[in-house]
Amino acid sequence: MGIIFPRMPKPRQFDYRPLYYDERKERLEKIKARAEAELAAEKDKAHHTGLQKGFLAEGRSNSKFNRTDIRKESSGRLMRYLIIVIAILGLFYIIAPDVFMAFWKFK
Repeated sequence: MGIIFPRMPKPRQFDYRPLYYDERKERLEKIKARAEAELAAEKDKAHHTGLQKGFLAEGRSNSKFNRTDIRKESSGRLMRYLIIVIAILGLFYIIAPDVFMAFWKFK
């Protein structure tokens, strides 16, 4: 299928580096991020025991992600088939329009 839809290269990333650097602001942001991470870790630790964490992680990896992957794959496959059918019908119309119109005429 690479012939029909070739992969496009990713665009370049924009890399902006400001000329002004506020060291105090940077330190405050790091402290805030560290404090938020510690609070989240404490909240998570208090909320779940080790056994519950294992079951929850296993359930998430097995059910949720696999179902979404299957849905994405099946919808992509259906779209691909529709595009192929439309392309074949278009080519048939270009090659033999009178036969095509006679085939689709309803009486």
